[in-house]
Amino acid sequence: MELTALRYFAAVAEELHFRRAAAKLHITQAPLSAAVKKLESELGIKLFERTSRSVKLTAAGTLFLQEAKAVLDRAELARKRLEEISGINSSTLSIGYNEPALNTFLPDLLRRCRSHYPEMQLKLRELETGEQLELLRRGDLDIGFMRPFGFDISEFSSRLICREEYRLVMPDSHHLAARDVIRCSDLSGKEVILFAREVNPAIFDRITDSLSPHGIKPPKFRQYARNKSSMLALVHAGFGAALMPESCCQFSRPGVIAKKILAPLPEIEIMAVWNKNNTFSTLQDLLSALEHHTIR
Repeated sequence: MELTALRYFAAVAEELHFRRAAAKLHITQAPLSAAVKKLESELGIKLFERTSRSVKLTAAGTLFLQEAKAVLDRAELARKRLEEISGINSSTLSIGYNEPALNTFLPDLLRRCRSHYPEMQLKLRELETGEQLELLRRGDLDIGFMRPFGFDISEFSSRLICREEYRLVMPDSHHLAARDVIRCSDLSGKEVILFAREVNPAIFDRITDSLSPHGIKPPKFRQYARNKSSMLALVHAGFGAALMPESCCQFSRPGVIAKKILAPLPEIEIMAVWNKNNTFSTLQDLLSALEHHTIR
């Protein structure tokens, strides 16, 4: 059994479509189909249920996918370690981050790294939590700065970096603008802008539950935006008030204000997350730089 066969199988399992998987692998469909059939023959099991309209994993295929990904991840980490030993790309660090991280500690951390480790090459990618975790598993990220609420990160090493609260951001002409503090009852039946639920269903549901206590008409939640900048633009355009991390409010536009809200909302905790078996020196240098950051 070869690693190439496992990569081909994993691509089909992820796409559930041979043509799309072949395009993703930059090969034609024929050798891909042949490789999967050969793998099934070697294993003596059927990995996919194929019809003229669909491709589905069998129960055995689902189990084998977990094992195949583990093997591929280990192979990728081994490749990176060999590169570090030989001095190839040893100074490159791939970092995932979210918007709250960028608005709080990350710029100072990056400046510290550039000052103390000038040979370190930083590759930065703004990604949602689920995307970061998947890339960490594949070895395509060295470390991610994320809000893992609703995700299981027990397979990784992690460290709490930043903690903050939500604020209700609104135009200064909003009917609640004169209030010092906003209560749940003040939002009864009013329009509240939130991020799209697909970004993080667990956080979205927790927030909406917190703002819809029994006996009070729930707010009308608008799910237009996928990031904080878009939410702020919608507030500025008069679409309603928005729940945003307090760190985002320091970049508010003219005519936009932020108010403290009294509600049992989940805290915004930003974690550093990395693979437990990642011992690259560049990652250890970054973690050392993180020691200077004080949790707020």
